[in-house]
Amino acid sequence: MITIAITNQKGGVGKTTISFNLAQILSRKRKSIVLAADNDPQSNLTSSFLENHEDLSGNILAAYDGKPLQPLKISNSLYLLCSNINLAPVAEREFQVIFRLKESLERLCSQNPERFDYVIIDCLPSFGHLHLAALNAADYVLIPIKPDPYALACIKDLFDTIKKIRKYFNPKLKTLGIVINQVDGRDLVIEREMEEALRDMYGSMVLKSTIRKRIKLVESSALKRPISEYDPNGLSAKEFKTVANEIIRRLRHQNGK
Repeated sequence: MITIAITNQKGGVGKTTISFNLAQILSRKRKSIVLAADNDPQSNLTSSFLENHEDLSGNILAAYDGKPLQPLKISNSLYLLCSNINLAPVAEREFQVIFRLKESLERLCSQNPERFDYVIIDCLPSFGHLHLAALNAADYVLIPIKPDPYALACIKDLFDTIKKIRKYFNPKLKTLGIVINQVDGRDLVIEREMEEALRDMYGSMVLKSTIRKRIKLVESSALKRPISEYDPNGLSAKEFKTVANEIIRRLRHQNGK
């Protein structure tokens, strides 16, 4: 089981869109079973999958309450751990709560006959217990980022947090990559400069693939459909598939395959 936390403490960088579409694409890979986990009280990932989620039987909150996780089946190869606003008070609990998500996911994996190949955790855009729990549970971190003037400052803070997580809690945590998302695509000077700065500073850590802003992505999200299904031959679908393939190659390289 490979667990990937999609995280950036800055909001509006497209974490949920990437989590939703990446989980869908990976679940369509041969023999892959994916668990999408919504670890954000705003429950945007849950809303991406479900029309009505007032009463959630597959709530991720069970992990923090020490109860067994019961993911909702979306398809034969895709499952979902939901969330809602009831997850928010976890941030006020004792510090030890940050270890429960990892313990629950490991228990779920060991007890499930259809062992999950991937867990994709959609993180909330802030630091705190829930964010620490996701990083403690993850094997890898994938960082979506917009090419704007605030990107470099925010990513530095995130890397400082990842460094502390490695030191004190999860020494095996690795950075899978930085994906440049929501590119305007009109050849804006500021975007080119920011992308160059990111690549100069972080080198091969930045994925070669990028994702542009397009109306089809907005439409697919509104209709709760992955872009690979809503507009399978469109440019956004091709970009997401390219990103997914690059991620898979990186995972294989990391694991010596």
